Amino acid sequence: MIKDSELQELNLEELTQLKGQVNALIQGKQVIQLGKIKVGDEVMVNHKKAGGKYTVVKMNRKTYTLENMFGRVKCSIGLIRPIAA
Repeated sequence: MIKDSELQELNLEELTQLKGQVNALIQGKQVIQLGKIKVGDEVMVNHKKAGGKYTVVKMNRKTYTLENMFGRVKCSIGLIRPIAA
């Protein structure tokens, strides 16, 4: 884990590069985690307006189309997590 004092020593260019690497790593891990999800599986959405349990209807590279009894939503992979069966 990088300490706050170590981050303070980095200049703006190095921090920007680190941010890009961290974001790419996060997105890659999310794709791996969601790789096990198929159409028809149930997922949880972490969003204040559309949170809750949904069923996967369609999968694209970065977004999933989800459906519950109230309707359909298009959701980014960053807001979705699988429900353990």
